[in-house]
Amino acid sequence: MKIKLGSFREKITYLLFGGCLFCASMYMFESYSGMVSSILLLTLSILIYLFNIKPLAKSQILNCLIILSFIMFSMVVNWSFASIDIRTVVIVISSYLVIQSFSYEDFLKKYTDCIMVIALFSIAVYFLYKVAPGAFGAFPRHLWRNHSVLFVNLWLSVVPVGMQDYFRNFGIFYEPGIFQFYLNIALLIELFSNKKINVFRVLVLTVAVITTLSTNGYISIVLVFFAYGLFVILGSENRDKIYRKIGFLVLLSVIAIIFVVLIDKGIIGSRVFMKFSSTKTSGSYYDRTNAISYALSKIFQNPVLGVAARGIEDSYNATFTPLNWMMLYGIVIEGYALVGYSKMFSRLTSNRWLKIFVVAAAFSTILTQDLSFEWIVWCFIFCGIKNGVSKYNEKSELY
Repeated sequence: MKIKLGSFREKITYLLFGGCLFCASMYMFESYSGMVSSILLLTLSILIYLFNIKPLAKSQILNCLIILSFIMFSMVVNWSFASIDIRTVVIVISSYLVIQSFSYEDFLKKYTDCIMVIALFSIAVYFLYKVAPGAFGAFPRHLWRNHSVLFVNLWLSVVPVGMQDYFRNFGIFYEPGIFQFYLNIALLIELFSNKKINVFRVLVLTVAVITTLSTNGYISIVLVFFAYGLFVILGSENRDKIYRKIGFLVLLSVIAIIFVVLIDKGIIGSRVFMKFSSTKTSGSYYDRTNAISYALSKIFQNPVLGVAARGIEDSYNATFTPLNWMMLYGIVIEGYALVGYSKMFSRLTSNRWLKIFVVAAAFSTILTQDLSFEWIVWCFIFCGIKNGVSKYNEKSELY
């Protein structure tokens, strides 16, 4: 019996990539030592590279070394050798190896496919719990970080059985606000990287975002569809434009119906939209806006190298990702992160004006949770850096 080596390698790579997602972000690893998940993450990343060995460009190695040097220098200057700092180094190395293993298109496909599996399972679990909560009684239970919410662990999804009337879809993550980031980014990629809309995949991702009951998730998905609406109008050829317009209108109609039904059934409660009415001293809206001033106060202490993990006394307030890069490890890391993340998503369209809206939609997903050193975020950053360098080299060869 002959085994196709390419197909076998592809399947193993999918499993390894999914394993990296779990090690980097899965709720269950909150219960273990961060070092355990870090070792697993690094091991899986090395295996991905070994299964997909590609030559490492000198410019890519240099960028990675510069990033690592500034992070480690910040750690030394701030005398900060916390597990978070060490894990950050692991995440940077791991994400670098993974991105060097794939082309841009391959990376996007693996990401969206893995998130689709998580989204499908989480939706099924979400509605099953609504119908038959007793079915989850036999599964292992765990308390959330601050011991305030009881969870059931299903590995491909965690079920917050202790949230009662405020039941939300967490996926495999420890915050629904983090899950919405993964979902909205997958949706953005799904809409812009394919010539034809896969209605089923788009609907699954959309419903999953809705069930997170994340205010930022709702804002982000509106921006994603707004950007895609402009793409339909501006970015297609005549024949494609007609099909895309029809598909887009049908899709919006179906999503609107789903949204109305979920509101009518009480699944989407008023809490999603009441967060903006929080008081000046408490509440979700206050915490998120306070995160900006908190990050700025830390940045002013050392804008060049940041304050590292040791300088963050209140991590609960550090939720504004675009400033957290600079707050932790300084302006060089901030520059790399902003440029890399922007270039990653600007490549999804060739229209200059559309690039602005696509990048804005991508950034909107990271405004209310600390994702500054989330493994997949650094995969996006290195993917953007790699793409930017290759584009520069292509232009240089023309002169």
